[in-house]
Amino acid sequence: MSYGSLFERLAGETGQRRSLAQTDAVAASVSRHLARMLSTRAGSVQTLPDYGLPDLNDMRLSVHDALQQARSAIEGFIERHEPRLHGVRVIALPRHHDPLCLAFAIEGTLEVDGQRQKIRFAASLDGSGRVQVQ
Repeated sequence: MSYGSLFERLAGETGQRRSLAQTDAVAASVSRHLARMLSTRAGSVQTLPDYGLPDLNDMRLSVHDALQQARSAIEGFIERHEPRLHGVRVIALPRHHDPLCLAFAIEGTLEVDGQRQKIRFAASLDGSGRVQVQ
């Protein structure tokens, strides 16, 4: 069975998930949606003014404050716009190599077929605004 959001199914993007278990297919769909969500800037969706992340490049903040603000913004954004994840918690990860890259762990509970399962994604935001979620 292939699983995906309505737009993933309409675009034919679910074919590669046919061989996956239901939980893995749902997790792959959520991961793809998170990557799209986190790559969207606030104000770029006219019908949903609160959709997207604010500019995280506020130079007036310390690194610690900027990370906390980014973590909080991502957590709230996911809670509002990804209904398949519950109890979302975002954790800032150490920035080892690139000071312009932010990395976060996104933890939560995924409900599939009435069963809840803990899940964790790793998201990295680079200086160009692109986001990768694994």
